[in-house]
Amino acid sequence: MAYQSLYRRFRPQTFAEVIGQDHLVAALRNAVAEERVGHAYLLSGPRGTGKTSTARILAKALNCIEPPGDGEPCGQCESCGAFELGNSMDLVELDAASNNNVANIREITANAALGSPGKRKVYLLDEVHMLTTAASNALLKTLEEPPDHVIFVLATTDPQKVLPTIRSRTQHVELNLIPAEILMRHVQDIGERASMELDPAVVEYVVERGAGSVRDALSALDQVVTAGGIPDTRVSVDALVDGIAGHDLTASMAAIAETVAAGVDPRDLAQRTARKLRDIFLAGAGVNPGEATLGELPQLAEKAAQMGRATNVRALELLGDALTGMRQAPDPRLVLDLAIVRLFAESSEERPPSEPSESAPSPSQPAQPEPSKSAPSPSQRAPKPAAAARAALAATPEVAPLESAAVGTDAPLPPPPSPPNTEKDTSGEPPNDETAQAQQEPALKSMQLSATEISELWQQRALPGLSARARARFQAAKLVEVQESIVKFELPNETHRERCEQLKNDVEESLSNLTGANVQVELVVSSGSQVADVEKPMEPPEEVVDPADFTTTNDSGPSSVERVLEAFPGAVASDDDGTM
Repeated sequence: MAYQSLYRRFRPQTFAEVIGQDHLVAALRNAVAEERVGHAYLLSGPRGTGKTSTARILAKALNCIEPPGDGEPCGQCESCGAFELGNSMDLVELDAASNNNVANIREITANAALGSPGKRKVYLLDEVHMLTTAASNALLKTLEEPPDHVIFVLATTDPQKVLPTIRSRTQHVELNLIPAEILMRHVQDIGERASMELDPAVVEYVVERGAGSVRDALSALDQVVTAGGIPDTRVSVDALVDGIAGHDLTASMAAIAETVAAGVDPRDLAQRTARKLRDIFLAGAGVNPGEATLGELPQLAEKAAQMGRATNVRALELLGDALTGMRQAPDPRLVLDLAIVRLFAESSEERPPSEPSESAPSPSQPAQPEPSKSAPSPSQRAPKPAAAARAALAATPEVAPLESAAVGTDAPLPPPPSPPNTEKDTSGEPPNDETAQAQQEPALKSMQLSATEISELWQQRALPGLSARARARFQAAKLVEVQESIVKFELPNETHRERCEQLKNDVEESLSNLTGANVQVELVVSSGSQVADVEKPMEPPEEVVDPADFTTTNDSGPSSVERVLEAFPGAVASDDDGTM
């Protein structure tokens, strides 16, 4: 006789043998006992949680010849025996993944009215979400109003893909993953019934591999029995988790290398590591992850405290991204290695220094170098880029006028600097270096201003501070060059330049007050305007009219009558309007 897998050999035959789904078992058992079974059920849940087994038990209980009355099948009659052997005519199973077209559904609807040997005929459609839209619509009428002796049981692992019109015609029951404690007792019970001596380590390994699925756990138990023990590569997950918890890149990379060298798929390693990190995160938050035993919870919580919440969450994110990238990666191990390296690189940047840095000295107390101390570390010598940029801007003397200009035009103008005092004070002592530096500072600032800075100063403060007439004439002036204390402006044409020459002293005075130096203004005509004058000699230059040049007068000029008398000599003006 051929060997039969454990999950097929020990498939539940009664509602009492279904583990971890008490809500479903109670609902179906009471419905059978009270003869209130619905015409259609939708069972959804992860793989290996008992959807197909529960549907078969329901069909078995409905067709039991001698039911005990508690909703369970007797398991002794001829009908129950046919169900256990899998040759009952009262149960029609259809895999909707391979029979998903309209023709298959038409065959079901056509044969649904036909009778069967038992009392009730049950149609089990597995993976019903794989039906096409046309096939699902073809099932709607029969699913809503089936014959009295027909019951539909639809099973799926993805209920969101099932049409809402189908879900509304069924009683939807969701199945859950099996908790680790219940699954562990079930595996131990299966081992006793199969005459197998299972070590606690084997049971723990099988439950971990099952991840809440009874079928996956029993399949893993088959593999352990066939291989003669637990694979040695199982400890590699713990080694990698320990390396992450200890913030040890070398240990983590060594764990990956040893595990992959032993023949473990990097995808499997990443998936198992992510699952263990999830359990650690939940245990650290005081939540039972569901797949861990009660004895493992304290260890997981201790590991969570050692790892830290930020490292745990970031490791889960990076491993999740790595699992997605491994699907089409030519080298999955490289993706996993890069994820671990990125995790430790980010952790090293965000981790605070071991020793708190000393507070910065105040401006009144400058820091003094201490020769006795050792040289500072590279991290202390090289500040962050943003802090270094701010410090450089603050230490640059020529930006002081621009910072004050940015405040607005309403800020008061700084007073002109006093000329340097070359005479000695009354005490007879020469000025110290700080006094001399303070006296020379305004001149140095003015000498260091660039053309760009003078242009900003001109636009922000000098030009708005001129009189209305000067501002109107110099509005079109363009700063083109700064040479020491000479500022050169470019004007559109010669006429405009001559009019601006009349008010040049106002501009020089304003710039001198702002820069603290004796500024001289030079006005030149734009080279483009000169070329245009050569090409078009007959066209007079455009004259800029200054509104301030207009003056009001009370003299209105000669009247219209006087102008007519001047045009016609000898004429006499008469007041007679020609009327009689």
